[in-house]
Amino acid sequence: MKKIFILSTIVAASMSFQACQTADKKSSTTKDSVSGDTTMVNGNHVAGSEVVESGIDEAGANFLRKAAVGGIMEVEAAKIAQKNASSQEVKDFAAKMLEDHTKANKELKEFAVKKKVITPDALPADDQIHLDEMKKIKGIAFDKHYMGMMVTDHEKTIALFKEGISNKDSGLKTWATKTLATIEQHDEMAKKIALGLK
Repeated sequence: MKKIFILSTIVAASMSFQACQTADKKSSTTKDSVSGDTTMVNGNHVAGSEVVESGIDEAGANFLRKAAVGGIMEVEAAKIAQKNASSQEVKDFAAKMLEDHTKANKELKEFAVKKKVITPDALPADDQIHLDEMKKIKGIAFDKHYMGMMVTDHEKTIALFKEGISNKDSGLKTWATKTLATIEQHDEMAKKIALGLK
């Protein structure tokens, strides 16, 4: 009797152990397929296969992320310039930055969503600190600071967009080429205004 009881206990224990293992396998399989194949893109769930099908490489995705940060910075700095600048020429330049970069940012975001690339919606901490410091500067000191920043930023942005133009994705190449022409105009304007302020 004791032997039968021990045997039935062993059988029951091994069956429950096997059932647990099967359940674990199921839950781990489910977990892996969800975490492996699903990502958040601009607030939406998309399957991992769609990311591959989007056809954009890591260089293209990096370009979009950097360009997004640069675009946000231009817009936010322009808003401050419209309030703090003393020169009408600087204020007019800021208005153009606000208009052109708002448009470019919208196009970039739409393109990124289409390509399943997550782009930032806010600035990194260092850039935000810089903007907060800029809010304290007024008059001619602000004009010089802002225009100096615009010259430096646009030179960096031109180099970045030249990388974008060399990307194999035709849609990215087309957008980068079109936007680069506008950025080069901004660069010329910024240099001219900055020289006039010295």
